[in-house]
Amino acid sequence: MRIAVPSTGNRKLSNKIADTFSRAPIFTIVTIEDNQISSTDVIPNPGEKLERGAGPLAARTLKDNNIDVLLTNDMGPGAKNILETLGIDISIVDKEKSVKELVENYLALKQ
Repeated sequence: MRIAVPSTGNRKLSNKIADTFSRAPIFTIVTIEDNQISSTDVIPNPGEKLERGAGPLAARTLKDNNIDVLLTNDMGPGAKNILETLGIDISIVDKEKSVKELVENYLALKQ
């Protein structure tokens, strides 16, 4: 399973969640194998600075990177509809936690 978190920072699992999905500077991508974190990567969000169309572009970027789940604290209805159409599960999470804490909490709830 591949989980994406719209993020700020450059520390991968220590990154903090961004305020919004579509304008996040980066997405931290966490790969899960056997219910454990197996790898982490960071990809830029090409929609970060767009005035219009940031949500659809960010959603397509996640689909192109084989994301199964998005953990976010905020998103507009248009982006939500696109992600659902693309088959990406969405989980609304606490914005005060690190990427690692968010992913671990998500995995614990799914057991």
